[in-house]
Amino acid sequence: MGGLLSRVVQTPLSLAKTIPLLTETAILWILCNYVFDIANQTSSPDEDYINKPHRPIPAGLITIKQAKTRWVLAWTLGPVALYRLFGVWPMLHLLHWEVLITVCYVWPKWFSWFMRNYFASFSYCILGRLLNSVLARNVEAWNISFAIDCSIFVWFMATIHIQEFHDLEGDRKSKRKTLPMLLSDRGINALRTGTSLFVLTFGTCLCYIGYKVMDKDIKIAPMCVLQLFLSCILAYRISTSDGPAMDKKTYHVYYYSVVLAILLCLCLIQKQLA
Repeated sequence: MGGLLSRVVQTPLSLAKTIPLLTETAILWILCNYVFDIANQTSSPDEDYINKPHRPIPAGLITIKQAKTRWVLAWTLGPVALYRLFGVWPMLHLLHWEVLITVCYVWPKWFSWFMRNYFASFSYCILGRLLNSVLARNVEAWNISFAIDCSIFVWFMATIHIQEFHDLEGDRKSKRKTLPMLLSDRGINALRTGTSLFVLTFGTCLCYIGYKVMDKDIKIAPMCVLQLFLSCILAYRISTSDGPAMDKKTYHVYYYSVVLAILLCLCLIQKQLA
């Protein structure tokens, strides 16, 4: 949905043209979310009993066998549906993502702390290209450069480990090898500080680039200022967290607000540099 919103801000279309594209985005959103979640939850129920007991399997709403059946159906019918609806490239992007999910979550489970960061970051690139192949096939103005996906890939690689901070206790019990788990308390504090500095530096650099091109589109200025403001809040919350509850809200609310603001800025800047 953030990918759709960034395109709407960059190049607005009439409501009649936007609604079908919104529908297509919603289809991709639901399908891709289900493809990942059904594999993730089916392959690691023991971890969910500790960290996320509200999920369907630990809550007793679905059995492992039923989940595996849904997993097979989603992973086979999903690519077929994308091929029938949108063509070969969206199907290939989804298959690519299924391969990545398999090697990280199923076999051989390459899921060190580095791969955890890489998985989230590269998944964004795959899904960004999938969405682009659907939305830009009929609206050339909505084609987003791969350089934008690469920029956000770098941002995710350097910051996505903040999702681990609020699950530290559960990770210790389930013996997951997350980055914070490998560090001492002093190391975690250093990681928080370094992550906060990266967020501020990235936001400042993006704001500077926006300043250099904002004479061509005044919309860039408020968006860059908003992005930097949200980055400052995120950096502050990361470095001064007082516990798991604050870390959880930081990740689920403030973190993705910054991602969306960065994406909007990059799309506006791309339009002026094209």
